[in-house]
Amino acid sequence: MSKDDIALHEMLQQAQREADGVAPTFTEVFNAAENRIRGRRRMQFAGLTAAAIGVLAFGLLPTPGDEFIYVDMEELKATTYWTAPSDFLLPDHQIDIYRELPKLFESTEPDGGTLL
Repeated sequence: MSKDDIALHEMLQQAQREADGVAPTFTEVFNAAENRIRGRRRMQFAGLTAAAIGVLAFGLLPTPGDEFIYVDMEELKATTYWTAPSDFLLPDHQIDIYRELPKLFESTEPDGGTLL
């Protein structure tokens, strides 16, 4: 090899080392990999969240069959029949339990003692 070849070889090696740069440390490479994974997970979570919101919004859209039906109070009063609870509970005897309570016998008399 000639002097020019050796000089050219050294210049090329120096240029190659500058182009390659310094090799990154393990910590730098590991942190970069973790950041990429976090970015993917964020994108997946954002995609799932957007899909869930879309499904929810689509489910809440009104359909043509959904109409509000209001109750007409006059019609409700005309078709409603109400009976007192005592009439319902005691239909055979027709006793108004609030006004006509039967007289219950005394279980004890003042001078007779108990009925046991």
